[in-house]
Order: sequence, then structure tokens, then C-alpha cells
Amino acid sequence: MRHLKPRLVIPQRGEAVTIVVDPHGKPPRSALVSLAKIFVWLMEEWYANLFQNQKNVLLICDRYYHDLLVDPKRYRYGGPQWAAKLVGKLIPQPRLWVLLDAPTEVLRARKQEVPLEETTRQHQAYLAFVRNQRNHAIVDASQPLDKVIADAEHAITGAMSEGKSNRG
Repeated sequence: MRHLKPRLVIPQRGEAVTIVVDPHGKPPRSALVSLAKIFVWLMEEWYANLFQNQKNVLLICDRYYHDLLVDPKRYRYGGPQWAAKLVGKLIPQPRLWVLLDAPTEVLRARKQEVPLEETTRQHQAYLAFVRNQRNHAIVDASQPLDKVIADAEHAITGAMSEGKSNRG
């Protein structure tokens, strides 16, 4: 499992992951710093994809670059949206996108990092984003945990077996 990004240029990424309680609490970075950051992010992802990630191994990322497109405030992104979208098209794409989805009320009961309106907006934005991806699975995360795990495993094993048969 990998949390968001590889840690090539900014080594502190390997430190323990802290729980974010106020993801919109800090102001955005300047456009120049934001653009530099997403460019480095793009280069790191391609480097990891080409040289670090083991082939034929399941790599699970709890967040990925495209979160920046849904919630730029979380990443303090202050650059132009067109640049963020362009990098989103250039960055290595997962073989399968899995969205753990639940009704907004369930999401709010689990986490209240942002106001209700923002939770609702992000929920709709993630659904729209994932539905536009070629290979995706939307798992109902309001089910019991064992069912959520089984549904996610089913989607992942299905995508992995399709990948094997496509190489064929």
C-alpha cells in the first residue's frame, strides 16, 4: 500500500501519516509553487511507475493525484485548473479505480473534516469522476465491513484476471 505519492524528491513523505482534521485550513500556495509541485508529482509518478513499482503486484493507493482535481483546497493548489487537469491526463493511470461510496449522511457520520455542503459536493464530484474512468468499481461502503472487503476484492481480482487475459 502506498499513501498518495512516491517519496523521491521530498523524502519526508515516508514519515508516519498523520490524520488531517482541517484539510482546508491553510491558504493555497502560489501559482508558481503549485505548478512546480504538480510537475514534480508527475515526474515522481512516472519514475515510480517505470522503475520502482514491481510489475504484476497489486499496488493500492488510498489517495491519488486526481484527488487534487476534486479537492484542490486540501492540496493547497493555487495554480490554474487547466494545468492540474493536463497533469491528470499525463500521470500514469491505475488499471482499476475503486471508489468506496456511501450516502453523504454516512460519510458525514464517519468524518466531519469539511462542512456538509463540501462533503456533498465532493461526494458528487468523486462519483462523476470515477464513472468517467474506463475501468472502475463503485463499492457500497455503507455495508458491513466484510461485505465491503469482499466487493472490493471481487472488483480487484476481476481487473487483475482481465489484465492477464489481455496480455495473453
